[in-house]
Amino acid sequence: MKRLSIILLFLSSCLLLNAQQDRSQSQRPGQDEIESRKIAYLATAVVLTPAEAERFWPVYNEWNKKLDANMRKRHTALRQIRQLSGAESTDEKAYAQQNKILIDGAAEEARLIAGAHQAYISILGAVRTAKLYLAEEQFRGMLIRELRQPANRER
Repeated sequence: MKRLSIILLFLSSCLLLNAQQDRSQSQRPGQDEIESRKIAYLATAVVLTPAEAERFWPVYNEWNKKLDANMRKRHTALRQIRQLSGAESTDEKAYAQQNKILIDGAAEEARLIAGAHQAYISILGAVRTAKLYLAEEQFRGMLIRELRQPANRER
């Protein structure tokens, strides 16, 4: 059983890494390491069969790519708002345009999450989809704790 789990983890990681090759070129230097750790963490938490892994990881990657793109648009809008505010602008039209991007982005995020959820449910079922969400949250918490440690700040 332990050997099977290790094999499944390895296969899941290989499939995800292969599917993410095009993403990694646009990532920051430490991002590859974080993504690899996340893959291993999620694969361990969810425990996929090889057939499930083959279906799951491309779907997971695609939805996350869409969510990341949406988040980048919203962050760009926030940067624009900061610039307008820093320049003490009172340009209603400029602020309204950035506000619309933020609100539309929040609505799009909700649609994307709902779509991803349906895709995950169809592959994993409700129990393992819930475990996936918990594992993602636990992984984020782990990264935050690591970043808060003084030794990691000097890197």
